[in-house]
Amino acid sequence: MVSELRPRGIGEILDTAVALYRARFTKLTLVAATVVIPVQVLSALVLLSAQPESYDRLNATGSVSPQYDSNSALIGLAAFLVITIISLLSTAFIVAVCTRIVADAYIDRDSAARDAVRAVGPRVFAVIGLTILVSICNAIGLAFCGVGVLVPLTLFAVAIPALILEGVTVSAAISRSIGLTKSNAGHVLGVVLIARLLVSVLSVGLSLGVIWLLRSGNSVVGSVIGQSIASAIGAILTTPFVATATVALYFDLRIRNEAFDVQLLMQRNEPRVAV
Repeated sequence: MVSELRPRGIGEILDTAVALYRARFTKLTLVAATVVIPVQVLSALVLLSAQPESYDRLNATGSVSPQYDSNSALIGLAAFLVITIISLLSTAFIVAVCTRIVADAYIDRDSAARDAVRAVGPRVFAVIGLTILVSICNAIGLAFCGVGVLVPLTLFAVAIPALILEGVTVSAAISRSIGLTKSNAGHVLGVVLIARLLVSVLSVGLSLGVIWLLRSGNSVVGSVIGQSIASAIGAILTTPFVATATVALYFDLRIRNEAFDVQLLMQRNEPRVAV
């Protein structure tokens, strides 16, 4: 349970996220591993089926990029799109389940990972729809003006927690997120960017380490295996932390905007009072 229900600074929110992440580390990573490992196996099979000519050295994300000849360019593009879509949707599901687990930890409610999965299960299509909409907005912001992506990153930052924890529709979750974040945009953006930076640094470091250990010359199979293992380890460790930081931010915004601390204390003392 978070000991003090009060508005927090950016550093304090991240400290809270770290504490919650450590408190539920086993449950969070188990959920992530259950989804990530099959997805990475499938991604590796898709990459190998596309039969790239060779692989580039590591890029900025810590992964390697397949290089295709002109005759297999369409196959390479198809493989890239399939992997991207699968990764996007699987990550959204992990974040949604972890959101439920972390929220229970925040209010000192113990729950099993399977309970979180059951809670999210009926809402999986809403999670997918919300993820697609937010991704499209991010892509538009990035395409028309590089820094434009900061707008959806800020305004939609707590859309998933709103969707899962409040049981609202996709459109209502987006509106709810905008309502909570717009008056604290700088605060929200700071948390989002720093959390993503921490995750990126860790992911790149893990990827470099794993791929270096599994280096195998010009072997395509070795490159794919190395990339898949590195991506799996990185996703298992970092995706739950992103969800945890988002939940900590969501509750902070509710405390700032809605005196959620008072509501929660009332519920703790009188179970009939709803949050």
